[in-house]
Amino acid sequence: MKRWIMLIILAVVSLLLFLLFYNTNAQLHTVEAEFSATQTQLESTRTELNTTKVELGSTKTKLEATSVKLVTTETELQSTKDQLQSTETKLASTETELRSAETELASALTDLSTVQAELDEKEIELIELQVNYEGLMAGHGYTIKDPTYSELMRFLADDDTDKAEYIKGEYECTEFSTDLCNRAEERGIRCAYVTIQFPDGMGHAIVAFNTIDKGLTYIEPQHDDLVKIVIGKPFYQCIMPKPDYYYTKPPYDDTIEEVLVAW
Repeated sequence: MKRWIMLIILAVVSLLLFLLFYNTNAQLHTVEAEFSATQTQLESTRTELNTTKVELGSTKTKLEATSVKLVTTETELQSTKDQLQSTETKLASTETELRSAETELASALTDLSTVQAELDEKEIELIELQVNYEGLMAGHGYTIKDPTYSELMRFLADDDTDKAEYIKGEYECTEFSTDLCNRAEERGIRCAYVTIQFPDGMGHAIVAFNTIDKGLTYIEPQHDDLVKIVIGKPFYQCIMPKPDYYYTKPPYDDTIEEVLVAW
């Protein structure tokens, strides 16, 4: 009886050991499978890591190359900036020199205008001297002569006939013209007494000078104004008044019909 019990116990123990071994063996297979899968995943991860490492290496190389390019670009930019500053400095200097040259040119032009004016004046004086010399050589240095236009203008500026008071019936156009002619001759300047005929028996008197450089020049002696005589035109429209002054139409017809110049 005891023998059978021992056998049963041994059988049970054997079965339990078998089951335990089977279960352990199955677990080992599972673990082996999981280990194999993990090892495969690790190999894949290692491959990916190697790939990533290679890519990182390549990226690092590119970054280093980009860094070198950036350094080169920064150097070129700094060089360009330095050149730009140098160019700006040269431009400012050139602009200053240009302004200085413009100032000098303006000054030179002013000096040239002054010299030209002086030359023109000297030329007129030379003409006057030539006229005087020719008169002296002809034996008429003591007689009156025709003036230059500038001589005429200087004479009119010095003379005060135009400052005389106009008095109706006492000191009118004939007196102004006669006095200016006499004073011109006292200065050795030939002067003509000019009679102008208007319609209805009306008339007027002015003077004239035969300038040697601008020809016959008519003067209204009451105001020393130039007159451009035009037959058939109203006399008041023939007068060339000074700035800020003008002549109005008289109450009579002053159309110029005839002009008589008496030297």
